[in-house]
Amino acid sequence: MPDGAPNSAARWSAVAIAIAAAIWFSYAGVKHAVASHYAGSTSADDWLHAAQVEPADAEHWYQLGRFRQLDFEHTDLTLALTYYRRAVELNPYSPFYKLDLAGTLEMSGQYAEADKYFQAAQHDYPISPEVSWKYGNFLLRQQRLTEAYDEIHRAVMVDPKLIPLAVSRAWRSDPDVHVLLDQILPDTPTADWGAIAYLSDSQEPVAGLAVWSRLIAKKPAVEWKTVFPFLDMLVAQERYDDAGQVWRQALSLAGDSASAQEARSLVFDGGFEKDLSGGGFGWQETDVAGANFDIDSDIKHSGERSARIVFDGSENLAYNNLYQQVLVTPGTRYRFQGYLRTEQISTDSGVRFEIYDPRDQKSLDILTPNEHGTQPWTLEEADFITGAQTHLIRVRVFRAPSARLDNKISGTAWVDDVAIFTGGPKP
Repeated sequence: MPDGAPNSAARWSAVAIAIAAAIWFSYAGVKHAVASHYAGSTSADDWLHAAQVEPADAEHWYQLGRFRQLDFEHTDLTLALTYYRRAVELNPYSPFYKLDLAGTLEMSGQYAEADKYFQAAQHDYPISPEVSWKYGNFLLRQQRLTEAYDEIHRAVMVDPKLIPLAVSRAWRSDPDVHVLLDQILPDTPTADWGAIAYLSDSQEPVAGLAVWSRLIAKKPAVEWKTVFPFLDMLVAQERYDDAGQVWRQALSLAGDSASAQEARSLVFDGGFEKDLSGGGFGWQETDVAGANFDIDSDIKHSGERSARIVFDGSENLAYNNLYQQVLVTPGTRYRFQGYLRTEQISTDSGVRFEIYDPRDQKSLDILTPNEHGTQPWTLEEADFITGAQTHLIRVRVFRAPSARLDNKISGTAWVDDVAIFTGGPKP
């Protein structure tokens, strides 16, 4: 045999192997490309083709399972279970395949097996908030509350974004604030603010106040977007003393408590030295066509600032858009004081203050004199006695529509040093 024969045979063997490998890889590549094409389709029939082309790919079977479980028009839980089981069999390490298999088993009424797969998913991914959350909700539905609370607590500890949902789910299963605080929520300001927001929406003052007490002990930064609805809820529930206490405590946390009782006045920031609160028992202002509101640092009665309202002459408007709610005591004498300044206020109907009971306007509705044209700073005063059921009054800047032909108001009004004193004028 020639010397080169063995080498030639080896080369031909290598070439054959390379060709076979190339054919196999080409086939596998084409097969994968075909499967990927079908898997990327929006048609469930194509997804089934993808699974048939690549039957060892767990994701194809999982996608089919979700379709049969979740598509309302094509729901088939039996088929979904078949697909999910195939996906789990092919990839036994995916907690998310097991979660959806467990959810479908629950929908099918197979609770014991569902529990097994929830636990298996948790074993695979013990720190996943999604796994703990879904398992906890399953346990809630099974009325296994203690276990459920443990799982939900674990979920919100890792993912605080779940707190609002955790509060609502737990509250519906057992409306006990101590369970909420002691077993479910982490002892953090974020959790407490979330609970207060939910309890405010649900009109649950007792529970909300319990959470508030825990919260303020932490001396958190104040979330006014949560405090204001909480105060509104307390007022709606006629818990006026509680509302006043929460307001004072919130101001103290915000470093603003000194403004609450300036010179014994019940009006908060009557001189507009701070930005408008926008809620609670501070100044509020709403936009209205025909009038523009801002703060003026050049013209003021005292202090550094005043409130300014510019009427643009385009509307015969009823203006009542700058106001403050004030807590009062029923059957008590008060003195109102406030300063107005006007410049070229047109029409016979100018601006004034109104003090009234928003729940029973017949029992209290006081209007100060009508100011129009151009007037220097003018002290407006009124004495009044609150009704037997009056706990809350509203002070506002008011302009009634004019009945005359020339009725579109223009000009500027300034407001400053608004105050309410108990019993009589400021000493």
